[in-house]
Order: sequence, then structure tokens, then C-alpha cells
Amino acid sequence: MDQTDIPDGDRLRLLAAGQDDLQVLSALLQDALIPGEDMQFDRGGRRFVMVANRFCWDLPPVEGVTSESGGPVYRRRLCGIQIAGVQSVQQSGMPADRRAALLNLLAMTSAIEEDGTTSLTMLFSGGAALRLSLDALQVIAEDIAPGQPTPNRPHHQPDE
Repeated sequence: MDQTDIPDGDRLRLLAAGQDDLQVLSALLQDALIPGEDMQFDRGGRRFVMVANRFCWDLPPVEGVTSESGGPVYRRRLCGIQIAGVQSVQQSGMPADRRAALLNLLAMTSAIEEDGTTSLTMLFSGGAALRLSLDALQVIAEDIAPGQPTPNRPHHQPDE
């Protein structure tokens, strides 16, 4: 099955080119699971790409389906993300073997730096972070696979 099998009304397709756009995208990608091996900085192409298994906050529970415990069933969906115009990538608090790690994305933020470049920071659970220096903010995100069922809905404590 490819992305054309996902009804257009259900498929996430976004371009974040400003702060407001990024806030929406960050909310939609909150709690996405990202294998470290599925994140790549293409230095020659000046882009950062990753595949995230995102929790579908934008979709209601699957209608007429319940989990073994009788609770609702939600969806996770593979989402391709490409960040253009990347000058450099810095990491902080990342596992020693990042490629073997499974990272939980909490938020994405951006800022304009003193030198006029844009920084994009991806914050992960456990205190890990990636900071990308960009020419300008341009993040493309698109669902690339139909949703897979999950009975597990991410939960956050009020102070998180």
C-alpha cells in the first residue's frame, strides 16, 4: 500500500514556513516515535530527513473497534519529514548509539538567530535534542502509509 491508498481527507500534508505553521506541525508530531536510524542529514543536499511513526492526534478513535480491554483504538501513521536549507546539525543528550535508539518527539520550535539564520530545535523525551541551523524555515511533512491501530494513547503529566 502506498500513500495514494490514504484518503486525501485523512492524509497529513503540510508545509511549515513560519512560526504558526511550525506550532501546528509540532502539535501533530507530538509523541511521534522516530528510530535514530531513520534520521539522516544529507549534507550535500542540505536537507535533514526522517520518518516518524506519528500518533494521529488529528483523527478520532477508530469507529466500531475496541481494544482487548474494551477501550478505544487509535491510529499511528508513518510520516515523512524533510527540512530544507540545513547548514548544520548539533545534538545534545542523544544516546551514545543514536542509530539504535527509538526517540520520542515532544516538540519542535524555531527562532531567528542574531546572524539572520533560523534555528529549528527538536526536543525528545529523556532530555535529548537536535538543533538545526537553517537558511529559512521550510519543513515538509506528509503521511506515507495508512494508519496502524494502537490501543495506546500517549499521556502527559500536567507538568510535562
